[in-house]
Amino acid sequence: MRPLIVAPLILVFALGASLSSAAPLWTFCVALELGTKDVWITTLFSPTSGRESLEAELKRLLERQGHPNINAQCPRPSEDRVSVVNAQTTADEFNRKLGSTIHEVSSREFPPR
Repeated sequence: MRPLIVAPLILVFALGASLSSAAPLWTFCVALELGTKDVWITTLFSPTSGRESLEAELKRLLERQGHPNINAQCPRPSEDRVSVVNAQTTADEFNRKLGSTIHEVSSREFPPR
């Protein structure tokens, strides 16, 4: 009778280990105020909702701060944190070359918890 109890426990631990070992996903978001040179770039974060929801929430956050006409975009989340950091750096450098004023959105502000 003991083998019947041990086998399910082994299965539960194996499933738990495989679920907890899944790599987290990473992304960031970029927003710009149309008609200005203001660009906001968030810090990296692990998303808990879809891209459309994140984009809408960032737009609402910046509009509440008095910035109308916001266009927000978040790249597809990736397990490869280094490639996400590189994409974030590229977005920052590209917008600086265009003469944009870059504003960092800290993880305390976004995404909402």
